[in-house]
Amino acid sequence: MNNKLFKKFIEFGIGNLIVLITGFISSPIITRLILPEEFGKFSMFNTLTSLFLFILMLGLDQSYIRFFYEEDEEVRGKLLVRVVKLSMIVNIILSLILVIFYKPLSKMIIGQCSILLIFVIIIHNTFNIINKFSVLVVRMQQKGKSYSFLQVLGRVSYILFIVATFKYFKQDYRTLVFAAVLSNVVVAVLAVIIERKQWFSFSNRGEIKTPMREMIKFGMPLILSMSITWILQSTDKFFVSAYNGYLELGIYSSAFTIVAIINSVQESFITFWVPVANEKYKESPENTEFFSKVNSIVSMLMLLIGVGIITFKDIIVILLGSKYRDAIFIFPVLALMPIMYTISETTVIGINFKKKTRYHIITSLIAAVANIIGNMILVPVLGAKGAAISTGISYMIFFIVRTVISQRFYYVDYNLKRLYISVSTLVVLAVYSSFNSTNIKSILLSFISLTVILLLYKFVILDLINLLKKRKQEAI
Repeated sequence: MNNKLFKKFIEFGIGNLIVLITGFISSPIITRLILPEEFGKFSMFNTLTSLFLFILMLGLDQSYIRFFYEEDEEVRGKLLVRVVKLSMIVNIILSLILVIFYKPLSKMIIGQCSILLIFVIIIHNTFNIINKFSVLVVRMQQKGKSYSFLQVLGRVSYILFIVATFKYFKQDYRTLVFAAVLSNVVVAVLAVIIERKQWFSFSNRGEIKTPMREMIKFGMPLILSMSITWILQSTDKFFVSAYNGYLELGIYSSAFTIVAIINSVQESFITFWVPVANEKYKESPENTEFFSKVNSIVSMLMLLIGVGIITFKDIIVILLGSKYRDAIFIFPVLALMPIMYTISETTVIGINFKKKTRYHIITSLIAAVANIIGNMILVPVLGAKGAAISTGISYMIFFIVRTVISQRFYYVDYNLKRLYISVSTLVVLAVYSSFNSTNIKSILLSFISLTVILLLYKFVILDLINLLKKRKQEAI
């Protein structure tokens, strides 16, 4: 990885790092303020609104990414306005449907009928659209500092609104819901202001090269893919809620606050990786070594983070408080989800480069079916722990299928044998830690996993050391 790319990664990653730090500070406060049952209701709110966002986007967010560099700079504002308008039209239609079916929908989320909740969801959906595209504008222009600012703003405003709304709603789920909605509004408004030239001051001289039909054609398959991905990510919550209620769902959802440690790295990488990968492929399609090196760096980093989090689970879970103590046996296997997903982002490039978007549907569908079957078998027996195991296994399947298919269209030597061996040691550690408290055996397994990863990826470490030495010499 050259200096320029490293700098971009730092610019994009610093925001997520600060978010991670604030998360460490705020999570103990939030879990002590909000009851597990109410946290479970908030989890259902997030789960369904994330589905609505996929529907509202129509896959046009991915189309915007795909065709951004194919359009002249002076008409990119038109491209943005075009996709936002269509999403807003869909938002109006969806809003009417939500109002009509507010009784069963609100009962599904919080266990009781509430028209107010539906109006809150509609507001949240509207600003989610603006927020999503605003952040994309910043990403595609590779403005890492602006992106980091928006990430930090979102987290800080969320915490401040929790403090403000707690005065009125106390330990109720509404404290978190209103804080989430209000922080979303703040970020969306400021993001538009920051990139107002793209939103309001675009030139009328040029015309968009890409027909709307082609953008929809590219994006529509991704709606189905993302919806299936949503099923993959959310099936567990519905099973836990159905079999064990809001209390265990709240504990299960709290485990995701720990997994967010890995998610912060995942988001930082993906944010800068997508435009960089497309740009690199456009410049030099034959340079597969670049993609192989990035895969090695990302794989090593994610695996090491996984080992660290699992090893120190007893210390980390203290953040959540005594009411959420059982999360200690949930997040070790659950951590495989962001790890395998992040690594797969470096191996899926063949599907993206060759525009074979229908294969996103196939990979997500296979993993989703595996997760549903896993939840049906494991949740009735193991509860939330079973849901976590099912999710972890399904994401390993997701990675394998994604990688195998992508290699057919654009072959890169990733040395998958090395990766599979490393992942296997981590899986053994995660499964054991899901059924046992920290003991001599778990520490030994952590040491073995760490040693295997370091030995297999020692060349990455050496390359990074050499890069740092080179930069130090250049500075002198």
